Amino acid sequence: MALDLSGLSAYTKENSTELISASVLKGNTINRISVQAGIKSAEKINLIAIDNTFQAGACGFSASGNVDLTQRTITVDKIKQNAAMCVDNLEAYYTQQMMNAGSYNEEIPFEQKYSELIVEGTQNYLESLVWRGNKADGALAADLQLANGLLVAIDAEGSVVSATTTTVVTAGNIIARVDEMVDLIPTDALDSNDLELYMPMAHYRMYLRALRNANLFHYTADENDAFEMMIPGVNVKVVGTKGLVGIAVSDTRWVLAEASNLWVGTDLLNDAENFSIAYSVDNDEVRTIQKFKFGAQIAFPARIVELTTAV
Repeated sequence: MALDLSGLSAYTKENSTELISASVLKGNTINRISVQAGIKSAEKINLIAIDNTFQAGACGFSASGNVDLTQRTITVDKIKQNAAMCVDNLEAYYTQQMMNAGSYNEEIPFEQKYSELIVEGTQNYLESLVWRGNKADGALAADLQLANGLLVAIDAEGSVVSATTTTVVTAGNIIARVDEMVDLIPTDALDSNDLELYMPMAHYRMYLRALRNANLFHYTADENDAFEMMIPGVNVKVVGTKGLVGIAVSDTRWVLAEASNLWVGTDLLNDAENFSIAYSVDNDEVRTIQKFKFGAQIAFPARIVELTTAV
């Protein structure tokens, strides 16, 4: 007797590309910065910089200046999430009202909401991983040790501009701390149109409140809800992120960089990068499979300003 599965629902497997893309590419930070796709294990970010050298006008030709072609490696790690649900167990609860008639339960009655929550949870996880992921830090939660984030890449570079201080950030000095970061922006990056200062949401709210109390700008709820706003008088946007809460309990970090200078690597071009929710006949349960690759890197370290401060 042949097994006919043609009548079974494919669940969200047919939307797998959309779901994995929404999970991996649409977080608060990742949605803003540079993404390099198609990475299986490691790949180069190809960079170009020109050293313009000008001379006094005269007859003849004398070449000067350099075109610098450099590369930085972005390495990705494999990450997955597996879940299983025996739908029969839902019959004893209010969820029975959403279930189909009969004893063969092969569909999750709240599949759409279930998928949305998985996507939301993945985005929240990656918001932390993109900043605080550290494969060498055993004190972190296990899922934050699965890949290295931007802070690992920043800490590995001696040319990053440092604004390290032991002064506790308070409502009374946060405006000065932000201004200090802006003052340290390297000359080459001063006129960039994508300068962003990333800080924990608690500090973002503190900064907004300090500006409001000082009457330095017109406060609107929309700016607060979006957790982003332009610093009054300069071309830098402050962005609040729940991912940037610090490596250790006694430490918190701010990062000021061009959004295009921060990179995330993934492999959304590979069939192994998927998202599926399907009924398993062999196990009589609905199984969720989510797989993707993730890594982070910075392009030009000397154009980044970081603040390490006590909390």
